[in-house]
Amino acid sequence: MKPSRSRWRRIGVGLLGATALMTGACGNKTGDNDAPTRSATADASAFPVTIDSALGSATIDAAPQRVVTLGWGSEDAALALGVVPVGVQDIQPGSGDGLLPWSRARLKELDPGAEPTFLSPEVSFEQIAGLEPDVILAVHSGLSQEQFDTLSSIAPTVAYPERSWATSWEDQISTVGKALGRNAQASELIESTQRVIADAKETHPEFAGKTAAFGSATETGSYNFYFDTEPRTKLLQALGFTVDPLAQQLREASDQTAFSAPVSMEILPMYNPDVLVAWYLSADFQNEVENNPLFASMGAVLDNSYVPITDPSLVFASSSPNVLNMAWLLEQLLPQLSAAAKNVTT
Repeated sequence: MKPSRSRWRRIGVGLLGATALMTGACGNKTGDNDAPTRSATADASAFPVTIDSALGSATIDAAPQRVVTLGWGSEDAALALGVVPVGVQDIQPGSGDGLLPWSRARLKELDPGAEPTFLSPEVSFEQIAGLEPDVILAVHSGLSQEQFDTLSSIAPTVAYPERSWATSWEDQISTVGKALGRNAQASELIESTQRVIADAKETHPEFAGKTAAFGSATETGSYNFYFDTEPRTKLLQALGFTVDPLAQQLREASDQTAFSAPVSMEILPMYNPDVLVAWYLSADFQNEVENNPLFASMGAVLDNSYVPITDPSLVFASSSPNVLNMAWLLEQLLPQLSAAAKNVTT
């Protein structure tokens, strides 16, 4: 069953980086919250530790036993490090499962009987406090200063290092590793993931010399492009593409707290990346955009060097690549990128 357009609009808020972590309302799935977070291999000598973020610092006195994650990626980083959170923010409201396929598979490996509480898409301080967390991880999120301050009164809260919704996968795992006392494991995961990306780049020399842009459309009349500093575009660059200059131009002309910018359909044909990757709220909305003559006149669309994404899991993985989903993401995305790059008219 396809997600409803209204539900995808709520998901789209997070994808575009709204101040709130996500909007919308749905039922919450509750699991065994009395089971402690697995932290048997944490390095006790790593504590106490203070972690600075764009919103403030968090001091963690001892290895956390009860971990809550907000936003995207912190749950994957914790799971990759062998830690099962007691609570995760439901990033698939209405789907019946607040975990994505790779997260669910890792949880099953660690503890088949474990099930975190799925927290409200909106930040519910009462719900989070009820889990009695030792630490709250929101390293790739849209926390506001007010939310951070309130959460910090509940437990040490680790927010994003610079901009909201723009934390690199390397910073995600290294920051979570520091918070959980698993720095060595985090470093190993960074190295192994970098090898996976490097192997993909070597296997696909057709990416070299091609410019690429990552976009999205969530409403009629405009198209969004992500900046050159954003995780989506940085992954394309790591795979061998050259980030299209428009990504830097839009960043330099935009609010420094943003990580994407809308472009009106009227001037869309002025932008000419060799390869365009983009996600949409639904296949129906994708068709609506593609039927717009202005969009259809883009070079990447005419060349069939355009990769549209509507599958929810692939949208999330490509929007927030990390050490846990990278292999899954590349398996899904590389064939499409390869076909697009080979279609570029030289």
